[in-house]
Amino acid sequence: MEFSFVRAVRPVLASGALILIASLASANLAAAQAAGTQAAAGQAGQPQKNWKDRAEYDLYVKITQTTDAKQRLELLNTWRDKYPQTDFQAERNQAYIGTLGQIAQSDPSQRQALIDKCGEVLKTDPKNFTAAYYLTLMGPQVGGNSPPPDLITQVQGAAHIVLDQADTMFSPDKKKPGVSDADWAKAKNQIVALAHTALGWAASAGKDNATAENEYKASLEANPDQGTVSAAYAKLLMDEKKYPEALFQYARAAEYSGPGPSVPAATRTQLLDYFNKAYTQYHGSAQGADQLLAQAKTSALPQGPLNITSQADLANAQADVINKRIESDPGFKLWYTIKQSLTGDQGDQFFNSNVKDAEIPGGAEGVKNFTGTVISIDPPDHPTKVVLGIEDPTKPDVTLEFSQPLPATALDKIKVGQTLDFSGVADSYTKDPYMLTFKDPTIPGVQTAAPPKKGTTRRKR
Repeated sequence: MEFSFVRAVRPVLASGALILIASLASANLAAAQAAGTQAAAGQAGQPQKNWKDRAEYDLYVKITQTTDAKQRLELLNTWRDKYPQTDFQAERNQAYIGTLGQIAQSDPSQRQALIDKCGEVLKTDPKNFTAAYYLTLMGPQVGGNSPPPDLITQVQGAAHIVLDQADTMFSPDKKKPGVSDADWAKAKNQIVALAHTALGWAASAGKDNATAENEYKASLEANPDQGTVSAAYAKLLMDEKKYPEALFQYARAAEYSGPGPSVPAATRTQLLDYFNKAYTQYHGSAQGADQLLAQAKTSALPQGPLNITSQADLANAQADVINKRIESDPGFKLWYTIKQSLTGDQGDQFFNSNVKDAEIPGGAEGVKNFTGTVISIDPPDHPTKVVLGIEDPTKPDVTLEFSQPLPATALDKIKVGQTLDFSGVADSYTKDPYMLTFKDPTIPGVQTAAPPKKGTTRRKR
Protein backbone atom coordinates (compact mmCIF):
# COMPACT_ATOMS: atom_id res chain seq x y z
CA MET A 1 0.00 0.00 0.00
CA GLU A 2 1.37 3.41 -0.93
CA PHE A 3 1.52 5.81 1.99
CA SER A 4 2.97 9.32 1.96
CA PHE A 5 5.76 9.54 4.50
CA VAL A 6 5.64 13.32 4.50
CA ARG A 7 2.05 13.22 5.72
CA ALA A 8 2.89 10.41 8.09
CA VAL A 9 5.59 12.17 10.09
CA ARG A 10 3.94 15.56 10.56
CA PRO A 11 4.34 16.02 14.33
CA VAL A 12 1.69 17.03 16.81
CA LEU A 13 3.29 18.01 20.10
CA ALA A 14 1.81 17.82 23.58
CA SER A 15 1.49 20.83 25.85
CA GLY A 16 4.95 20.56 27.40
CA ALA A 17 6.72 20.42 24.05
CA LEU A 18 4.60 23.24 22.68
CA ILE A 19 5.58 25.39 25.64
CA LEU A 20 9.25 24.60 25.05
CA ILE A 21 9.17 25.30 21.31
CA ALA A 22 7.15 28.48 21.73
CA SER A 23 9.63 29.62 24.32
CA LEU A 24 12.53 29.04 21.97
CA ALA A 25 11.34 31.83 19.69
CA SER A 26 10.77 34.30 22.51
CA ALA A 27 14.04 33.25 24.16
CA ASN A 28 15.92 33.99 20.95
CA LEU A 29 14.45 37.50 20.81
CA ALA A 30 15.05 38.05 24.51
CA ALA A 31 18.66 36.97 24.12
CA ALA A 32 19.09 39.38 21.23
CA GLN A 33 17.49 42.18 23.21
CA ALA A 34 19.81 41.48 26.14
CA ALA A 35 22.75 41.46 23.76
CA GLY A 36 21.74 44.87 22.46
CA THR A 37 21.60 46.28 25.97
CA GLN A 38 24.94 44.74 26.84
CA ALA A 39 26.46 46.14 23.68
CA ALA A 40 25.50 49.63 24.72
CA ALA A 41 27.07 49.19 28.14
CA GLY A 42 29.93 46.91 27.12
CA GLN A 43 30.90 43.58 28.70
CA ALA A 44 34.12 42.91 30.54
CA GLY A 45 36.42 40.67 28.56
CA GLN A 46 34.09 40.62 25.54
CA PRO A 47 34.52 42.47 22.24
CA GLN A 48 32.34 45.53 22.07
CA LYS A 49 29.31 45.19 19.75
CA ASN A 50 28.04 48.36 18.21
CA TRP A 51 25.02 49.39 16.20
CA LYS A 52 25.73 51.01 12.86
CA ASP A 53 23.50 53.86 13.82
CA ARG A 54 20.49 54.76 15.91
CA ALA A 55 18.14 53.61 13.14
CA GLU A 56 19.51 50.06 13.31
CA TYR A 57 18.99 49.94 17.04
CA ASP A 58 15.44 51.34 16.75
CA LEU A 59 14.63 48.75 14.07
CA TYR A 60 15.95 46.02 16.31
CA VAL A 61 13.87 47.19 19.27
CA LYS A 62 10.78 47.25 17.10
CA ILE A 63 11.47 43.65 16.04
CA THR A 64 11.71 42.46 19.64
CA GLN A 65 8.44 44.20 20.46
CA THR A 66 6.46 42.83 17.49
CA THR A 67 4.35 39.82 18.43
CA ASP A 68 2.90 39.01 15.00
CA ALA A 69 5.36 36.61 13.36
CA LYS A 70 4.67 37.72 9.76
CA GLN A 71 5.13 41.39 10.62
CA ARG A 72 8.29 40.53 12.52
CA LEU A 73 9.62 38.66 9.47
CA GLU A 74 9.10 41.75 7.31
CA LEU A 75 11.05 43.81 9.83
CA LEU A 76 13.85 41.24 9.91
CA ASN A 77 14.05 41.35 6.12
CA THR A 78 14.28 45.13 6.32
CA TRP A 79 17.10 44.84 8.87
CA ARG A 80 18.91 42.39 6.59
CA ASP A 81 18.48 44.53 3.49
CA LYS A 82 19.48 47.84 5.11
CA TYR A 83 22.26 46.38 7.24
CA PRO A 84 23.70 43.31 5.47
CA GLN A 85 26.73 43.55 7.76
CA THR A 86 26.03 43.89 11.45
CA ASP A 87 27.72 43.10 14.74
CA PHE A 88 24.47 41.38 15.71
CA GLN A 89 24.43 38.74 12.95
CA ALA A 90 24.09 35.87 15.44
CA GLU A 91 21.21 37.55 17.23
CA ARG A 92 19.50 38.32 13.94
CA ASN A 93 19.83 34.72 12.80
CA GLN A 94 18.33 33.50 16.06
CA ALA A 95 15.43 35.89 15.61
CA TYR A 96 14.99 34.64 12.05
CA ILE A 97 14.86 31.01 13.20
CA GLY A 98 12.31 31.71 15.91
CA THR A 99 10.15 33.75 13.57
CA LEU A 100 10.33 31.40 10.59
CA GLY A 101 9.74 28.47 12.95
CA GLN A 102 6.43 29.99 13.99
CA ILE A 103 5.33 30.75 10.44
CA ALA A 104 6.51 27.51 8.81
CA GLN A 105 4.24 25.38 10.99
CA SER A 106 1.27 26.50 8.89
CA ASP A 107 2.97 28.00 5.82
CA PRO A 108 4.91 25.41 3.78
CA SER A 109 6.38 28.13 1.55
CA GLN A 110 8.59 29.27 4.43
CA ARG A 111 10.01 25.88 5.34
CA GLN A 112 12.92 25.89 2.94
CA ALA A 113 13.88 29.38 4.14
CA LEU A 114 13.81 28.07 7.70
CA ILE A 115 16.00 25.11 6.77
CA ASP A 116 18.49 27.38 4.99
CA LYS A 117 18.69 29.69 7.99
CA CYS A 118 19.13 26.77 10.40
CA GLY A 119 21.94 25.41 8.27
CA GLU A 120 23.60 28.84 8.23
CA VAL A 121 23.43 29.10 12.02
CA LEU A 122 24.78 25.59 12.60
CA LYS A 123 27.87 26.39 10.54
CA THR A 124 28.93 29.01 13.08
CA ASP A 125 27.21 27.54 16.14
CA PRO A 126 27.32 23.73 15.68
CA LYS A 127 25.44 23.00 18.90
CA ASN A 128 22.56 25.42 18.47
CA PHE A 129 19.59 23.44 19.74
CA THR A 130 16.92 25.68 18.23
CA ALA A 131 18.38 25.45 14.73
CA ALA A 132 18.90 21.70 15.10
CA TYR A 133 15.32 21.21 16.30
CA TYR A 134 13.70 23.09 13.43
CA LEU A 135 15.92 21.39 10.86
CA THR A 136 14.98 18.02 12.36
CA LEU A 137 11.31 18.97 12.29
CA MET A 138 11.06 20.48 8.82
CA GLY A 139 13.75 18.64 6.87
CA PRO A 140 11.74 15.46 6.25
CA GLN A 141 8.63 17.46 5.34
CA VAL A 142 10.54 19.49 2.76
CA GLY A 143 12.60 16.55 1.49
CA GLY A 144 9.70 14.15 1.07
CA ASN A 145 10.35 10.70 -0.33
CA SER A 146 13.20 11.68 -2.67
CA PRO A 147 15.32 14.24 -0.78
CA PRO A 148 18.66 15.56 -2.04
CA PRO A 149 21.70 13.96 -0.35
CA ASP A 150 22.80 17.22 1.28
CA LEU A 151 19.43 17.59 3.05
CA ILE A 152 19.68 14.01 4.32
CA THR A 153 23.10 14.82 5.77
CA GLN A 154 21.80 18.05 7.33
CA VAL A 155 18.87 16.29 8.97
CA GLN A 156 21.04 13.49 10.32
CA GLY A 157 23.46 15.97 11.88
CA ALA A 158 20.67 18.07 13.37
CA ALA A 159 18.85 15.05 14.81
CA HIS A 160 22.00 13.91 16.58
CA ILE A 161 22.44 17.40 18.08
CA VAL A 162 18.88 17.21 19.41
CA LEU A 163 19.50 13.78 20.95
CA ASP A 164 22.83 14.86 22.46
CA GLN A 165 21.28 17.93 24.12
CA ALA A 166 17.87 16.57 25.10
CA ASP A 167 18.85 15.91 28.72
CA THR A 168 20.28 19.42 29.10
CA MET A 169 17.37 21.18 27.41
CA PHE A 170 14.86 19.29 29.54
CA SER A 171 16.70 19.45 32.84
CA PRO A 172 14.42 20.23 35.81
CA ASP A 173 15.77 23.77 36.18
CA LYS A 174 14.55 24.63 32.66
CA LYS A 175 10.98 23.51 33.29
CA LYS A 176 8.52 26.32 32.68
CA PRO A 177 6.18 27.53 35.42
CA GLY A 178 2.88 25.68 35.42
CA VAL A 179 4.24 22.64 33.59
CA SER A 180 4.04 19.40 35.59
CA ASP A 181 6.97 17.03 35.92
CA ALA A 182 5.02 14.43 33.95
CA ASP A 183 4.33 16.84 31.07
CA TRP A 184 7.97 17.97 31.06
CA ALA A 185 9.17 14.36 30.83
CA LYS A 186 6.61 13.66 28.11
CA ALA A 187 7.77 16.72 26.18
CA LYS A 188 11.34 15.46 26.28
CA ASN A 189 10.24 12.05 25.02
CA GLN A 190 8.41 13.71 22.15
CA ILE A 191 11.50 15.65 21.10
CA VAL A 192 13.64 12.52 21.36
CA ALA A 193 11.06 10.61 19.30
CA LEU A 194 11.07 13.36 16.68
CA ALA A 195 14.84 13.06 16.31
CA HIS A 196 14.67 9.28 15.92
CA THR A 197 11.88 9.62 13.36
CA ALA A 198 13.98 12.07 11.36
CA LEU A 199 16.91 9.65 11.48
CA GLY A 200 14.57 6.88 10.32
CA TRP A 201 13.46 9.07 7.41
CA ALA A 202 17.06 9.85 6.48
CA ALA A 203 18.11 6.19 6.66
CA SER A 204 15.11 5.09 4.61
CA ALA A 205 15.81 7.74 1.98
CA GLY A 206 19.40 6.46 1.86
CA LYS A 207 18.20 2.84 1.44
CA ASP A 208 19.63 1.88 4.83
CA ASN A 209 16.57 -0.04 5.92
CA ALA A 210 18.20 -1.74 8.89
CA THR A 211 19.03 1.63 10.48
CA ALA A 212 15.62 3.00 9.55
CA GLU A 213 13.91 0.11 11.35
CA ASN A 214 15.95 0.72 14.50
CA GLU A 215 15.21 4.45 14.45
CA TYR A 216 11.46 4.05 13.93
CA LYS A 217 11.36 1.53 16.75
CA ALA A 218 13.34 3.89 19.01
CA SER A 219 10.92 6.69 18.15
CA LEU A 220 7.92 4.59 19.17
CA GLU A 221 9.69 3.48 22.34
CA ALA A 222 10.26 7.12 23.29
CA ASN A 223 6.76 8.23 22.33
CA PRO A 224 4.19 5.48 21.65
CA ASP A 225 1.51 8.01 20.68
CA GLN A 226 2.46 8.25 16.99
CA GLY A 227 0.14 6.47 14.61
CA THR A 228 1.81 8.31 11.76
CA VAL A 229 5.21 6.82 12.55
CA SER A 230 3.64 3.37 12.83
CA ALA A 231 2.31 3.79 9.29
CA ALA A 232 5.75 4.67 7.91
CA TYR A 233 7.34 1.88 9.94
CA ALA A 234 4.75 -0.60 8.66
CA LYS A 235 5.50 0.14 5.01
CA LEU A 236 9.23 -0.27 5.59
CA LEU A 237 8.72 -3.61 7.35
CA MET A 238 6.40 -4.80 4.58
CA ASP A 239 8.98 -3.86 1.95
CA GLU A 240 11.51 -5.89 3.93
CA LYS A 241 9.08 -8.85 3.95
CA LYS A 242 8.96 -8.85 7.75
CA TYR A 243 5.27 -9.63 7.56
CA PRO A 244 4.20 -10.26 11.20
CA GLU A 245 5.90 -7.06 12.38
CA ALA A 246 4.52 -5.10 9.42
CA LEU A 247 1.00 -6.37 10.07
CA PHE A 248 1.22 -5.25 13.69
CA GLN A 249 2.29 -1.74 12.69
CA TYR A 250 -0.46 -1.50 10.07
CA ALA A 251 -2.91 -2.55 12.77
CA ARG A 252 -1.49 0.12 15.09
CA ALA A 253 -1.73 2.85 12.44
CA ALA A 254 -5.29 1.81 11.63
CA GLU A 255 -6.47 1.65 15.25
CA TYR A 256 -4.67 4.61 16.83
CA SER A 257 -6.66 7.86 16.82
CA GLY A 258 -4.82 10.11 19.30
CA PRO A 259 -4.00 12.05 21.41
CA GLY A 260 -0.66 12.13 19.56
CA PRO A 261 -0.24 12.38 15.78
CA SER A 262 -2.56 9.90 14.08
CA VAL A 263 -3.37 9.08 10.50
CA PRO A 264 -6.47 10.90 9.15
CA ALA A 265 -9.70 8.98 9.73
CA ALA A 266 -10.29 8.23 6.06
CA THR A 267 -6.76 6.88 5.69
CA ARG A 268 -7.14 4.78 8.85
CA THR A 269 -10.11 3.10 7.18
CA GLN A 270 -7.97 2.34 4.14
CA LEU A 271 -5.20 1.01 6.36
CA LEU A 272 -7.66 -1.24 8.19
CA ASP A 273 -8.92 -2.65 4.89
CA TYR A 274 -5.35 -3.24 3.79
CA PHE A 275 -4.49 -4.90 7.10
CA ASN A 276 -7.43 -7.30 6.89
CA LYS A 277 -6.58 -8.25 3.32
CA ALA A 278 -2.85 -8.64 3.96
CA TYR A 279 -3.42 -10.59 7.18
CA THR A 280 -5.75 -13.07 5.47
CA GLN A 281 -3.38 -13.49 2.53
CA TYR A 282 -0.43 -14.12 4.83
CA HIS A 283 -2.11 -16.31 7.44
CA GLY A 284 -4.59 -18.05 5.17
CA SER A 285 -7.59 -16.91 7.21
CA ALA A 286 -8.75 -14.01 9.38
CA GLN A 287 -8.31 -16.07 12.55
CA GLY A 288 -6.40 -14.01 15.13
CA ALA A 289 -6.76 -10.68 13.30
CA ASP A 290 -9.17 -9.21 15.86
CA GLN A 291 -6.82 -10.07 18.72
CA LEU A 292 -3.91 -8.40 16.94
CA LEU A 293 -5.97 -5.26 16.30
CA ALA A 294 -7.00 -5.14 19.96
CA GLN A 295 -3.38 -5.42 21.08
CA ALA A 296 -2.19 -2.78 18.60
CA LYS A 297 -4.87 -0.35 19.76
CA THR A 298 -3.26 -0.14 23.20
CA SER A 299 0.41 -0.67 22.37
CA ALA A 300 2.73 0.84 19.77
CA LEU A 301 5.05 -2.19 19.80
CA PRO A 302 4.30 -5.90 20.26
CA GLN A 303 4.22 -7.08 23.84
CA GLY A 304 5.90 -10.43 23.25
CA PRO A 305 6.34 -12.72 20.23
CA LEU A 306 4.00 -12.30 17.27
CA ASN A 307 2.62 -15.76 16.69
CA ILE A 308 1.26 -15.18 13.21
CA THR A 309 2.02 -18.26 11.15
CA SER A 310 2.19 -17.76 7.43
CA GLN A 311 -0.03 -19.69 5.07
CA ALA A 312 3.09 -21.23 3.55
CA ASP A 313 4.39 -22.33 6.95
CA LEU A 314 1.02 -23.81 7.81
CA ALA A 315 0.97 -25.70 4.52
CA ASN A 316 4.50 -26.96 5.10
CA ALA A 317 3.63 -28.08 8.62
CA GLN A 318 0.53 -29.88 7.36
CA ALA A 319 2.59 -31.49 4.60
CA ASP A 320 5.11 -32.72 7.17
CA VAL A 321 2.32 -34.29 9.22
CA ILE A 322 0.86 -35.99 6.14
CA ASN A 323 4.23 -37.25 4.98
CA LYS A 324 5.00 -38.77 8.35
CA ARG A 325 1.59 -40.39 8.43
CA ILE A 326 2.04 -41.75 4.91
CA GLU A 327 5.35 -43.31 5.97
CA SER A 328 3.81 -45.01 9.01
CA ASP A 329 0.26 -45.85 7.83
CA PRO A 330 -0.13 -47.89 4.58
CA GLY A 331 -3.92 -47.52 4.68
CA PHE A 332 -3.73 -43.73 4.82
CA LYS A 333 -1.06 -43.73 2.12
CA LEU A 334 -3.43 -45.56 -0.23
CA TRP A 335 -6.37 -43.33 0.74
CA TYR A 336 -4.35 -40.16 0.18
CA THR A 337 -3.07 -41.41 -3.17
CA ILE A 338 -6.64 -42.02 -4.34
CA LYS A 339 -7.70 -38.57 -3.11
CA GLN A 340 -4.85 -36.83 -4.92
CA SER A 341 -5.79 -38.57 -8.14
CA LEU A 342 -9.50 -37.79 -7.81
CA THR A 343 -8.94 -34.11 -7.01
CA GLY A 344 -6.48 -33.66 -9.88
CA ASP A 345 -7.22 -32.48 -13.41
CA GLN A 346 -8.03 -36.03 -14.58
CA GLY A 347 -10.18 -36.90 -11.56
CA ASP A 348 -13.27 -38.08 -13.44
CA GLN A 349 -11.25 -40.28 -15.76
CA PHE A 350 -9.37 -41.82 -12.84
CA PHE A 351 -12.61 -42.47 -10.95
CA ASN A 352 -14.34 -44.17 -13.88
CA SER A 353 -11.38 -46.35 -14.80
CA ASN A 354 -9.88 -47.16 -11.38
CA VAL A 355 -12.32 -46.48 -8.55
CA LYS A 356 -15.99 -46.76 -9.53
CA ASP A 357 -17.49 -50.16 -8.75
CA ALA A 358 -14.09 -51.33 -7.51
CA GLU A 359 -13.59 -53.13 -4.22
CA ILE A 360 -11.29 -50.84 -2.24
CA PRO A 361 -8.89 -51.10 -0.64
CA GLY A 362 -9.31 -54.70 -1.79
CA GLY A 363 -5.88 -55.76 -0.52
CA ALA A 364 -3.97 -53.20 -2.61
CA GLU A 365 -0.60 -52.46 -1.02
CA GLY A 366 -1.55 -55.10 1.55
CA VAL A 367 -4.35 -52.90 2.90
CA LYS A 368 -7.64 -54.64 3.75
CA ASN A 369 -9.51 -51.76 5.41
CA PHE A 370 -9.54 -47.99 5.63
CA THR A 371 -9.86 -46.34 9.07
CA GLY A 372 -11.76 -43.14 9.81
CA THR A 373 -13.32 -41.26 12.70
CA VAL A 374 -17.11 -41.17 12.88
CA ILE A 375 -18.39 -37.58 12.51
CA SER A 376 -22.14 -38.11 12.12
CA ILE A 377 -24.79 -40.86 12.08
CA ASP A 378 -28.07 -40.29 10.24
CA PRO A 379 -30.64 -41.01 11.52
CA PRO A 380 -29.21 -41.54 15.00
CA ASP A 381 -31.31 -44.62 15.95
CA HIS A 382 -31.36 -46.65 12.73
CA PRO A 383 -28.74 -45.03 10.50
CA THR A 384 -28.59 -45.36 6.74
CA LYS A 385 -25.67 -42.99 6.43
CA VAL A 386 -22.43 -42.71 8.38
CA VAL A 387 -19.98 -39.88 7.66
CA LEU A 388 -16.33 -40.23 8.63
CA GLY A 389 -13.10 -38.24 8.47
CA ILE A 390 -9.98 -40.11 7.40
CA GLU A 391 -7.44 -37.37 6.65
CA ASP A 392 -8.77 -35.08 9.41
CA PRO A 393 -11.04 -36.54 12.13
CA THR A 394 -13.05 -33.29 12.18
CA LYS A 395 -13.55 -32.88 8.40
CA PRO A 396 -15.79 -35.34 6.50
CA ASP A 397 -14.26 -36.99 3.46
CA VAL A 398 -16.03 -40.36 3.25
CA THR A 399 -19.71 -41.37 3.37
CA LEU A 400 -20.96 -44.90 4.04
CA GLU A 401 -24.49 -45.39 2.65
CA PHE A 402 -26.67 -48.40 3.45
CA SER A 403 -29.70 -49.50 1.42
CA GLN A 404 -31.35 -50.69 4.63
CA PRO A 405 -31.09 -49.17 8.12
CA LEU A 406 -28.38 -50.61 10.33
CA PRO A 407 -29.60 -52.70 13.25
CA ALA A 408 -29.50 -51.30 16.75
CA THR A 409 -26.62 -53.63 17.61
CA ALA A 410 -24.42 -51.77 15.08
CA LEU A 411 -24.56 -48.68 17.26
CA ASP A 412 -22.49 -50.48 19.87
CA LYS A 413 -19.53 -50.10 17.51
CA ILE A 414 -20.50 -47.10 15.37
CA LYS A 415 -20.36 -44.05 17.64
CA VAL A 416 -19.54 -40.42 16.94
CA GLY A 417 -15.91 -39.72 17.81
CA GLN A 418 -14.79 -43.33 17.58
CA THR A 419 -12.64 -44.84 14.84
CA LEU A 420 -14.20 -47.28 12.39
CA ASP A 421 -12.68 -49.72 9.92
CA PHE A 422 -14.44 -50.35 6.59
CA SER A 423 -14.01 -51.49 3.02
CA GLY A 424 -16.37 -51.68 0.08
CA VAL A 425 -17.40 -50.50 -3.37
CA ALA A 426 -16.92 -46.85 -4.30
CA ASP A 427 -20.14 -45.47 -5.77
CA SER A 428 -19.53 -41.72 -6.36
CA TYR A 429 -17.33 -38.79 -5.40
CA THR A 430 -17.20 -34.99 -5.30
CA LYS A 431 -14.01 -33.05 -5.86
CA ASP A 432 -14.71 -29.93 -3.79
CA PRO A 433 -15.42 -30.43 -1.01
CA TYR A 434 -13.85 -33.84 -1.36
CA MET A 435 -16.11 -36.77 -0.55
CA LEU A 436 -15.92 -40.44 -1.58
CA THR A 437 -19.14 -42.43 -1.11
CA PHE A 438 -19.43 -46.22 -0.58
CA LYS A 439 -22.61 -48.28 -1.03
CA ASP A 440 -23.33 -51.03 1.51
CA PRO A 441 -19.71 -51.30 2.70
CA THR A 442 -18.31 -53.97 4.96
CA ILE A 443 -17.60 -53.01 8.58
CA PRO A 444 -15.66 -55.69 10.48
CA GLY A 445 -17.63 -56.87 13.48
CA VAL A 446 -20.88 -55.23 12.35
CA GLN A 447 -23.76 -57.22 10.86
CA THR A 448 -25.57 -55.04 8.33
CA ALA A 449 -29.17 -55.62 7.28
CA ALA A 450 -28.30 -55.71 3.56
CA PRO A 451 -25.49 -57.86 2.21
CA PRO A 452 -22.31 -55.92 1.34
CA LYS A 453 -22.14 -54.77 -2.24
CA LYS A 454 -19.57 -56.68 -4.25
CA GLY A 455 -17.33 -55.03 -6.82
CA THR A 456 -14.34 -55.82 -8.94
CA THR A 457 -11.11 -56.39 -7.11
CA ARG A 458 -8.81 -53.37 -7.25
CA ARG A 459 -5.64 -54.18 -9.16
CA LYS A 460 -2.66 -54.33 -6.84
CA ARG A 461 0.17 -51.94 -7.62
